[in-house]
Amino acid sequence: MSLLKIASMIVVLTLVGRLLGFFRSVYVSSLYGTGMEADAFNIAATIPLTLFLVIPGAVNAVLIPTMRGMMEKGERTSDLYQKMLTIILGIFVTLSVLGVVFSYELAAMFGLTGEKLELTASMLQWMWPSAIFIGLTGLWSSICNAHQHFFTPTLGTVVNGALVIVSMYVLVPMYGPIGLAMATTIGYLAALLPILPTLRGFGYQQRLSFAWRDDAALNGMGERVIPILIGAVVAQATTFLERGFAEGLGTGVVSALANANQIMQLPLAIFVGAFTLPLFPLLASHVKRGEMTEMKQILQKGLAYLLILLLPVTVGLALYAEPIIRLAFERGAFDERSVALTAWALPFYGLGLFFLASRDLLTRAFYALENTKTPVIIGAIGIGVYALANWLLIPVLGHGGIALANAVSAVSQALLLFVLLWRAVGSPVRANFLMTAGKTILGCGVMAGAILLVDPWLSALPVWLYLPLGILGAALIYLVVLILTREPLVSELLQKVRKRSTPAGGRS
Repeated sequence: MSLLKIASMIVVLTLVGRLLGFFRSVYVSSLYGTGMEADAFNIAATIPLTLFLVIPGAVNAVLIPTMRGMMEKGERTSDLYQKMLTIILGIFVTLSVLGVVFSYELAAMFGLTGEKLELTASMLQWMWPSAIFIGLTGLWSSICNAHQHFFTPTLGTVVNGALVIVSMYVLVPMYGPIGLAMATTIGYLAALLPILPTLRGFGYQQRLSFAWRDDAALNGMGERVIPILIGAVVAQATTFLERGFAEGLGTGVVSALANANQIMQLPLAIFVGAFTLPLFPLLASHVKRGEMTEMKQILQKGLAYLLILLLPVTVGLALYAEPIIRLAFERGAFDERSVALTAWALPFYGLGLFFLASRDLLTRAFYALENTKTPVIIGAIGIGVYALANWLLIPVLGHGGIALANAVSAVSQALLLFVLLWRAVGSPVRANFLMTAGKTILGCGVMAGAILLVDPWLSALPVWLYLPLGILGAALIYLVVLILTREPLVSELLQKVRKRSTPAGGRS
């Protein structure tokens, strides 16, 4: 399957999964607005969400290069899988038990007190079993990705989102806010279900193996996984810091930031998943064969696609922040105060979109080079930048400063990773990347000007009509600018679309 087909499939499935996650947030917001219950849920959900963002990526980073190397040599991979299955289950069953026991202490670390502390701790106890399912998801997804199979792991996010929504509708009327936590755990379990038949198809059996001694592949992975896990935890540490900073600004701020972040994460997850997932095995394979030129070409193409796709989204989030929030969330308990709180944070989050995506892709390049220490160091620097930026920006921008600090940290990490990768392998991009960047900036400038020009008339329409028309018109203007400036990546995409839409009988 070609890279474009893989990316398209991942985009569609990720979009569906993220939309389901978005509808979940809309449901929670309609019930509780930005009140105490919503804050408690968003704080409690931080832990399983962080594990879901950290663990699959860390397992993916150590397992795929090892398995690709074994496959290149024609070696069996099933024994390594069974050893990894044993390790993953042992670690995450233990982690889950400890989490349930110490949920109250963990909730208190966020600065919570009173009823909110009690509710958050209770939600955490229901959510901690998710750790087991998340660990297995990371292992099973990595096995599939190593075999160049991306469909069922991505489908798991769709099943997750669907089961969470159904479970919330059933459980919340019966158990109140605790039903949200129950539904979350059910969703993580559901994400596993589509992947298991695929593993069987590849010949992997669910057996435990304790024969770890003198396993060269396992030892090599063990040496790399610790810095990768540290780096992944460091990269997500800002989420915990954000909850702490936000809780100090009053009730509702945690939920407002979570809702704004949910909007920002939608394009980020779609396009990062579309390019990072299929590119990483290719990067690892080229590095294994010593094909550094080809590796850098793939990396540049990924960065260029991310720039073209995410920069206009940043502009759109800035110019359409309030109508986006109104259309998405304004219903039930989500009132004008909730709209104002959430809309203030959204544009600041959007400024970090491209740099967050680039950071993840550049980190994968270092992992393909089996350099796991550099991303850890850069991630630690990013936390320092984030904390300093919060200290400077919160007095000026309130909770908007928390969102902007997130973007500032992402910019610093992406630039440092780029410079250090340049020093390691030579320039990761060629001059034509700068041409793409210039055309993208021009297209965004023309698009922004057009939005500002027509907005006084268009904004008189109902928001459900105004926003789709504005976004569609802006996207068309942006696309036309890139076509007129003859951006080769856009031309390539359009040619592939035309080829796929041409009937077979009309082909020469």
